[in-house]
Amino acid sequence: MNRVIAEASIRKHRALGFTVLVVALIGVFSLFKLGQLEDPEFTIRTAVVITQYPGADAHRVEQEVTEVLEREIQQLGELDELESFSREGVSVIYVHVGEQYGGEQLRQIWDELRKKVFRASAELPGTVRGPLVNDEFGDVYSSLLSVTGDGYSYAELSDITDFLRQELLRVDQVGKVEIFGDQGERVFLETSRAKIAELGLTPNLVVAALQRQNVVAPGGMVDLGPRRLGIYATGVLQSVEELAELAIRSPRSGQLIRVSDFAEVHRGYAEPPEAMLRFNGQAALSLGVVPVAGANIVDLNERIQSTLGQLEEQLPVGVEVGAIALQANQVEQAIGEFVTSLVTAVMIVIGVLMLSLGFRTGLIVSVGVPMTIMATFVCMFLMNIDLHRVSLGALVIVLGMLVDNAIVVSELIQTRMRQGVDRLEAITQSVAETFWPLLSATLIAILAFSPIVLTQTTTGEFTRSLFWVVAASLLISWILAMTFTPLLAHRYLKAGADSGDSDGVRARFYGFCERAYHRVLAYKGVTLTVIGGAFLAAMLAFTLIPQIFFPPAQRAQFLVDYWLPEGSRIEQTANDMSEIEIFLLDQPGVSNITSFIGEGAPRFYLPMIPEPANPAFGQILVNLDSVDRLEDTMQAVAVQLRSAFPDAQPRVRAMQLGEPVRFPLQLRVTGPDQQKLRDLASELGAIMAATPGVADLRDDWRQARPRITVEVDQDRARRSGVSSTAINEALNTAFAGQAIGLYHEDDKRIPIIWRFPLSERADPSRIETMVVWPDEGRTPVPLAQMATVNLEWGPGMIWRHDRERAITLQADLHPDQTAANVQGRIDDAIAGFEMPAGYRTYWDGEVAQAAEARAGVLAPVPVVLGLMILVLMFQFNSYRKTLLVMMTVPLGVIGVTAGLLLFNQPFGFMALLGTMSLSGMIIRNAVVMIEQIELEQQRQQDYYNALVAAAVSRVRPIVLTTLTTVLGLLPLALSGPFWAPMAIAIMVGLGLSAVLTLVFVPVGYAFLFKVRKQAV
Repeated sequence: MNRVIAEASIRKHRALGFTVLVVALIGVFSLFKLGQLEDPEFTIRTAVVITQYPGADAHRVEQEVTEVLEREIQQLGELDELESFSREGVSVIYVHVGEQYGGEQLRQIWDELRKKVFRASAELPGTVRGPLVNDEFGDVYSSLLSVTGDGYSYAELSDITDFLRQELLRVDQVGKVEIFGDQGERVFLETSRAKIAELGLTPNLVVAALQRQNVVAPGGMVDLGPRRLGIYATGVLQSVEELAELAIRSPRSGQLIRVSDFAEVHRGYAEPPEAMLRFNGQAALSLGVVPVAGANIVDLNERIQSTLGQLEEQLPVGVEVGAIALQANQVEQAIGEFVTSLVTAVMIVIGVLMLSLGFRTGLIVSVGVPMTIMATFVCMFLMNIDLHRVSLGALVIVLGMLVDNAIVVSELIQTRMRQGVDRLEAITQSVAETFWPLLSATLIAILAFSPIVLTQTTTGEFTRSLFWVVAASLLISWILAMTFTPLLAHRYLKAGADSGDSDGVRARFYGFCERAYHRVLAYKGVTLTVIGGAFLAAMLAFTLIPQIFFPPAQRAQFLVDYWLPEGSRIEQTANDMSEIEIFLLDQPGVSNITSFIGEGAPRFYLPMIPEPANPAFGQILVNLDSVDRLEDTMQAVAVQLRSAFPDAQPRVRAMQLGEPVRFPLQLRVTGPDQQKLRDLASELGAIMAATPGVADLRDDWRQARPRITVEVDQDRARRSGVSSTAINEALNTAFAGQAIGLYHEDDKRIPIIWRFPLSERADPSRIETMVVWPDEGRTPVPLAQMATVNLEWGPGMIWRHDRERAITLQADLHPDQTAANVQGRIDDAIAGFEMPAGYRTYWDGEVAQAAEARAGVLAPVPVVLGLMILVLMFQFNSYRKTLLVMMTVPLGVIGVTAGLLLFNQPFGFMALLGTMSLSGMIIRNAVVMIEQIELEQQRQQDYYNALVAAAVSRVRPIVLTTLTTVLGLLPLALSGPFWAPMAIAIMVGLGLSAVLTLVFVPVGYAFLFKVRKQAV
């Protein structure tokens, strides 16, 4: 059958050639239809449950809201972990589900989550707002746009931004458009305590009058002939002026009093603002665009820019739309760089083939490279694999391996033809002899990459396309080697055709190899001992390699995180951010900056964690004109922030790659008692801070914050007819403002806020002199008669992990330090620290995440090894030969260790994948050599000479296939820190292991099968 395939390929040459051409053309079509991304997508398996509890401190929010909701959510069967924080007036719960769930399963899980939250909401206090389940937490905004206008109010900018939003929603492949930075309009009814008292008015009276006037209610129905008509009475306030003219009857005099007689009515914005946004220091709003699933980001961005260009004439003069973050720019840059690497690698591989094999043979082998790549694009299109960093990197990785099968076949054909075998017979014989060995070797090479696709981790999902691209490419290359290569060889390969070197050079080379094999076979024990010693030395030296999970992303942008002490006013945060903006805009190479005040930036880049809303927090996204400026600019900014803002906690950080993590070092301390937990965290934090390599230590509970506590004597309050609700409403009106209705304007609903003037609101001493109106009656009661006022300190934020209170000590690293090394030092330092009963510590952060990812990838390795052994057993039907092949796998460790140490590269997730994939390449070489040994032994009686002849004949193909793989990876090794560790691990690992395999396999074969040189 194997011979038939080659014969059929030659006989049906027109059909085969036409098929290859059609597949290539479809490949070109597929290439232009493939989606384009910077990095592969992975699923954020997190939903957020947000509940507002106005007026409650952090402790009360935790006990009455967070605990109640978590108790119900904990029963979710697919739950992986719960994280939550409780802060004054708000509870936020992060619900993380298992990494094995995705797609439709996640939608069902979130539906079940909503049901559980709905059930739990019945137990929540009556004044809470929510809970709201946000299952779009993982949405990525492919385009973040700024809208600015010098001299325009927020209300005017809001109308313009809303108009742009409606237009962008009509763009094809736009799924969602959100507005950020909107201040929220308010209508303020501002009056003094004295004026109300003078007129004898009460808040309840004013609120009731407003609600009776400003109402939409049914007016009934009336029959008119065959029709039934609805009756609608106007009465809703049509303007702010109407609110000012609203009349209220005085309970004291009975006269009508206009609102304008005792209050100033005006429009404004929420005070204090919940969040603010500035672009290059100018007040702005932002539009965030979320594409539909599977959208081509580059094409979508072109449509968005075209739409904005068409709308430009409709925008008022002075309004500008700018780019905060455009994923399309990053995609085009990343894909452009990788296409360049791919083309360079193709040229290198073809050049090596031409030089080493000669023009004819080199051309025959090289033709398969573009054909395989085009066919792989077809497979990617059918499997919905986009063009991105990993899929294109996979093509570069596999590029040198694509010619392995063709080299083996063409080399064997030439050998047979030099031996005088007819060309057709040489071709069919060569294909028959290599069909199963090369198929086995190809399957084993594919299996070496399979742990990536078998793991159920987010990191595995991030790199999963690597396996599918490699698998498709290798299988296609084997098919072409068995069909298209014989066809080309039959038409263009001639006996004695150029092979890249002269007969004399080849004779001297083979003579040298033969003498070398005689020498190592004469000293089998010494040879195996040396190789074993090299392996042990490599294992010991491996501990010297730095461990980094994923390197920072090479993007020309970075983030500045800025924390003031907990409880700080958002206005103070905004003032500090203004100073930082001035400094940043003066830095060379800064293209633009965007400040997010009171909350973090939305998720414009998948591997980032948006910061929750906090008035004491601000974040600046800095875009540079070149990635070359990144390190210097970040360093300058970090130095400036530490010196200029000693009371703040600034952090300057680059973008991450892979699964996001908040801080590289995260030590979590859990236990029941708040104060005890604080004390333990403080002691452990002091040890961490003193550990070399630790930078900017902090904890996620942050600082305690002061608060004013009004202790109400409930007996006195009841005797006075004053309820707790009345007291809270009085305090809220006096110092924040009370919502007393809605003002309707077109499609807007603007809250109406009753409040006192700033002079009264800003004076906390007025608490003791203020009065409260009873629920019944009209005589106000002084608050001091039924309450005492105290200044206390309490937790600003309470974090929990899996329903336990947990303080996480967080830290960055000093330059040239790794999380693994520094964490090891901290473990040594706290080894003697005794934790009380009920309290414990454990690590989160980069090292824990790396360990989880490694465990996920290594979990299927036993299954993969079993499948490899199964393939080898079917191929050889021999335990000893299978054992010999598997014993070559550890040889890769020698080269990997040497390469990473020599080139100062870390061992991270990608280097781990490179090491695992290397095993398939090594086994491939061993399989081909052992198969050749068997063929030679069938031809001659002397097994020793057959062993030497087979080993010598395999040197050239193995060296050539190794050389093409190694040099083909050179562009990837130079592409940046993401691929460099993996590329170098494979390049040096394969290079050294190929040399060792050429020695180890013949020597090991002679040792296992007792092959000796016959005495003369």
